[in-house]
Parts: sequence; structure tokens; C-alpha cells
Amino acid sequence: MGTTMKKFFNNLAYKFRRFMVGRYGMDQLWRALLIFYLIAVVIANIVYRFSKIAYGAFFAMSLAIFVFAVFRVFSKNIEARRSENTAWLKFTGRIKQNLHFQKSKWQQRKTHKFVKCKGCKKVLRMPRHKGKISVTCPHCKNRFIVNTGKKK
Repeated sequence: MGTTMKKFFNNLAYKFRRFMVGRYGMDQLWRALLIFYLIAVVIANIVYRFSKIAYGAFFAMSLAIFVFAVFRVFSKNIEARRSENTAWLKFTGRIKQNLHFQKSKWQQRKTHKFVKCKGCKKVLRMPRHKGKISVTCPHCKNRFIVNTGKKK
């Protein structure tokens, strides 16, 4: 009995691999869509007690997200799915970069002051407690004066 079950599942796995040839498969956007789906289902179940209309809306939204995720996995239009995933990675990359920058600013808050250039709006890092200093923006060459705090 054990060997026939093993053969059955091996055969099933082989058939599934053959079915997936030429299809897009799973990627980072797929994972994110599944997380959004689970969040929408949880919210729908929480909202069920208060409003049947809101429950229906969240349930429909979660179902649409799940269908789209499954559609992407089995899609044969690989280039379109790849461009969707690339756009998602760019979007999340900007968010991660901003969070990393904010974390860095927080860690350096006692030793450095962060100032926006009035010309190009880039953020410049100045040492704290140097008094008033003249700054030239390395990006747009705009000159301005920054008060970094009293000298120690």
C-alpha cells in the first residue's frame, strides 16, 4: 500500500510540473497578494458582526485578490507578469529605502542634523553643535546657511 501511494504522489507531482511548464508561477507579488487576501478575509470576519454589507464588500474584495493571484500563477503571458512583479518590487523598494533612511536619521539624531536644500529638496546631513555654517549643496550647488546648534 505504501509504495503505491508513493508512486501515485510522485506521478501527481510529475503531472503538475508538466502542467506548469510555460506558466509564470509564484513570485514576490504573489506572496503579497496572498497576505492581502488573508488580511481581507480576517477583516471580513471581524466586520461580519457589525455589518453584513461591509462583510460582503470585504469578502468580495478578498475573493477578487485571490482569483487575481491564482490567475497570475497559471498565466502564460510571462512578460506581463514579470513587468507587474518588477513594478511591485520598485514600489516596495522605495518604501524599504525610505524606512531605512528614517531609521538612519533616528540613529544619528544626536550627532547630526538633517536639512533640506531649498533648491533641489535633497536632504543634507550636517554635524550638530557647530553653530551657523555655510553649506553648498553637492547636487545643485545652492549655497545657504544652517544653524546646527550652539558650539559645545
